[in-house]
Amino acid sequence: MVTIKQVAEIAGVSFKTVSRVVNKEPGVKPQNVAKVEKAIKKLGYRPNRAASLVRKKQTNIIGFISDEISTTPASVAILKGAQDMAWEKGKTLMVFNLDPKKPNKDKLYEECLQHRAEGIIYGAMYHQAVTFSDIFKSLPTVLVNCISTADDFLSIVPDDEQAGYYVTKQLLYKGYRRIAFLNLNPNIIAAQQRQRGFLKALTEFGLNNSDYHIATIEKVVDDKTINITREVAEDVLKTFKPDAVLCGKDLAAINLYFAIERLGFKVGKDIGVASFDNWHDIPEILDPQLSTMALPYYEMGRLAVSQLLTMKQTSSFTTQTLHKVSCLLCDRKSF
Repeated sequence: MVTIKQVAEIAGVSFKTVSRVVNKEPGVKPQNVAKVEKAIKKLGYRPNRAASLVRKKQTNIIGFISDEISTTPASVAILKGAQDMAWEKGKTLMVFNLDPKKPNKDKLYEECLQHRAEGIIYGAMYHQAVTFSDIFKSLPTVLVNCISTADDFLSIVPDDEQAGYYVTKQLLYKGYRRIAFLNLNPNIIAAQQRQRGFLKALTEFGLNNSDYHIATIEKVVDDKTINITREVAEDVLKTFKPDAVLCGKDLAAINLYFAIERLGFKVGKDIGVASFDNWHDIPEILDPQLSTMALPYYEMGRLAVSQLLTMKQTSSFTTQTLHKVSCLLCDRKSF
């Protein structure tokens, strides 16, 4: 194994100079930096980060605790955004996934403490309220895609009410006046806030109660969420006869497309369709392509790291700030 001493000998500089170059410290003469970098390349030297952590008080490690973020194509963008921002700031993101069978957030937080993390990000798969113990106040901690039930942490969430309001306004601007909303489980925060935005837009346009219909496409049985989009969609299309349908998620829009086709109608021509998520490749695979509100997961991940580093600089470990990140409409051909 090549040592830092060997690099110093080849470069013709001191051991300390090599150390400063490796650790990207300022104040080293450009010619010496060039000598050290040339020697490092020639010898194939790799810094011993473990030894460096022992010497330094700052580890540059950010702990990321997640429920199922790393296993879902949509919310994995949160992790990607956090990772990209961490790299840009010279930090390393250390990811810990909760065991779905035995979820223990405190245990993973202890792991982060043992690895001397500078701060913690807790990310959730969907917008929800989560309970945290006081151990989460040991380090600067930021919540992403969730809020604390005690409202005692900085949280970053999508602005679901704005998303529901904006996409409904776009449907109304296009001339649709009989709109059905196939919403998610009503116990979910996102579903509640999107419905609030949906109703706000309808009220502003002066639509009556008879001009819209809200149905639930998910039901919970024995703590399991069951998708009932197909039967609900067909019933709404036959009985309410909407000229536009807003879906709670892109996966539901797939079933809706099939239901519309089975009834002999055309999406975008006879019935407008809009949705939420911009989930993976689904919107562009559908024909016509699906207009949907993109959830700002990547931006939320980046903001989580940025806010965490700000908290660390100000030595403010806890804050009750709520950051709502706007969703954007991916306007395609479905309405």
